[in-house]
Amino acid sequence: MTGSAIPRLGLVCRVSDSSRGDAFRDAAQREGLAGSAQEPVRSHANFPLVIDRLCPLERPRLRIASPIVTSDVGTNGGSTTETLKRIGPTLIIASALGSTLGIVIAQFLDDLGDGVLAVILGGDAVLFNNRVEFTGATDMAYAGGFILCLLVGFFALFTYPTARGHGVARLTLLWTLLQVLRQAFAQAAVLPFAADSQLALAYDTLETPPGLDVVIAAGGGIGLLLMALSAAAAFLVFTPHRRLISSGKKRFTMVLWIALVPAVVAAFAAIPFFIPDAGSGVVPTLPLTAVIFLATLAAAPGTTSVRGPEEHRDTAMPWGLAATLIVILLFEIFVLRGGVSLDPTQWG
Repeated sequence: MTGSAIPRLGLVCRVSDSSRGDAFRDAAQREGLAGSAQEPVRSHANFPLVIDRLCPLERPRLRIASPIVTSDVGTNGGSTTETLKRIGPTLIIASALGSTLGIVIAQFLDDLGDGVLAVILGGDAVLFNNRVEFTGATDMAYAGGFILCLLVGFFALFTYPTARGHGVARLTLLWTLLQVLRQAFAQAAVLPFAADSQLALAYDTLETPPGLDVVIAAGGGIGLLLMALSAAAAFLVFTPHRRLISSGKKRFTMVLWIALVPAVVAAFAAIPFFIPDAGSGVVPTLPLTAVIFLATLAAAPGTTSVRGPEEHRDTAMPWGLAATLIVILLFEIFVLRGGVSLDPTQWG
């Protein structure tokens, strides 16, 4: 056994020739340590003689080194409060308000499209805050909302890449196009399964070949799924810093807080815009608006195309968005709840 193999038992003294070995023995005898000296051990081929002597000293204490601390500590876990601080409460609030506005706009476009088509077909239509009532037109008018949501949704989808920055305005546009497309795709997806839905009533007025409704439903379901999966990358772009999305777990956490949680909050925040329900069926279905974003959350860990900014990016408090929602709410309460005719000749 060499001296290097037992450093914790004492002091190892090593010499490489006989003359220096004699000097060591003389010094050891003077100190009274010669009796504990081990026999010489040849342990090195490069030296003619290696003498290891073990001198029993005080047993050294075992010390555990402190962990190295970097600036990235805490990004892998921590409490919910710490996570919210890193992501930024203002970003989560802006996302929730944007999702709420998207739900309100999607329902308004759906009702407006139905009413406009009813007027085009020769009927009269009255627009309310959560429905449209028309007379003098066939059920074909119920396809107007589906068509209008598709047109507006795809227009917003193609114009979204031209939006600059990653602030509240672009986040609101993202939520609006997602909610409007969801409104259209969801109607198509349930076409064969909900005979009393508006799109199903419009579909029954047409002479269609058997099985076409199933094809439309498949298209709607695929559209919903593709929209939800691609939304993961769109939401990750808004990360305040690249280290917050540097792993699958972090990307999951980011999308959870800026996509799924705001979608759930918005489903309940939108209720005041659509009450009283008056048989429209909008309020009971609002919680379902968040279900599709579970697919967005599931796609987040595998979305590696987004890197995020090198420098920390803050999101401003969305005061303008909050004020816009308040104005819309007042308009819904004091104007649309009483009904507004879509016939321009009756305005004034």
